[in-house]
Amino acid sequence: MKIVICGGGGFIGQRLTRLLLDKGYEVVILDRNQSRITSPKLQSYVIDLLDTSLFERRWFAETEAIINLSGRDILTLWTKEYKKAIWESRVSVNRKLMDFISELEQKPRTFISASAVGFYGGKGENDVDETALSGKGYLADVCIAWEKEARRAEKMGMRSVQVRTAPVLDKKGGFIGKLMQSMKFGVAVQFGSGRNWFPWIHMNDMIRIYETSISDERLSGPVNACAPEPVRFRELLNHLRKYRKAVVIPFPVSIVRPFINDLANELTNSQKVIPAKLNNIGFHFDYDNLNKALHAVLAKS
Repeated sequence: MKIVICGGGGFIGQRLTRLLLDKGYEVVILDRNQSRITSPKLQSYVIDLLDTSLFERRWFAETEAIINLSGRDILTLWTKEYKKAIWESRVSVNRKLMDFISELEQKPRTFISASAVGFYGGKGENDVDETALSGKGYLADVCIAWEKEARRAEKMGMRSVQVRTAPVLDKKGGFIGKLMQSMKFGVAVQFGSGRNWFPWIHMNDMIRIYETSISDERLSGPVNACAPEPVRFRELLNHLRKYRKAVVIPFPVSIVRPFINDLANELTNSQKVIPAKLNNIGFHFDYDNLNKALHAVLAKS
């Protein structure tokens, strides 16, 4: 079974590729960077995903599913130029992919697009499953447009899945890597009260969710890719302090808002996100609680 992964050279893509290869899939990676993985079942092409005129149709021949993981890192300062890059790397890439796929004589059965729990904006104390309405803010707007393009696949007869990803916990970096780096000087910044709900997912479960999205046709539409036990943000910091001693300093968002604008709201949004669709199909989370996940990520072997 052949899978095309757009953006397969990135943080999640490299781990997902290894999982799929281990399970016997053939994988084609399209990315601006060369894949670091070598396998007789892997083809990797360095390509600009925004320029589909450079695509070759043979790359997509006899493909079971296309997965789009393209997206610039959001854990950085959002300048006007960078916000444009965030939009283009997600919304524009999905739009161009859909335009390209629409011209293929033989289309894949499934199109799987990354998305994010940022779709929901702030939801306070409410449980948030996949039926919840979209929120407000730049990241929510990106996710809405991102998913709208992905759902065009349904009009072409494909099953479309939008994987609404929570912050990913992994040894190689990601959200936890940046947070731990900020704590190396003995200080952890807590924006606001820290009572906001924080959804999360361990990398091993994350890539298994993508593989399940390929193989289990019961999944379609938006899928919350998060552990079943969200935590308060201050609880996350307390767990992290078991591995790196730091003093937690509450920091009013109002002070930094003039400098980071839209990002300020994202730092304090409360999202008690529940993986309802995954629970309904009996998906097993290897890391269903934060303590277990952080031990796997941060404990010395």
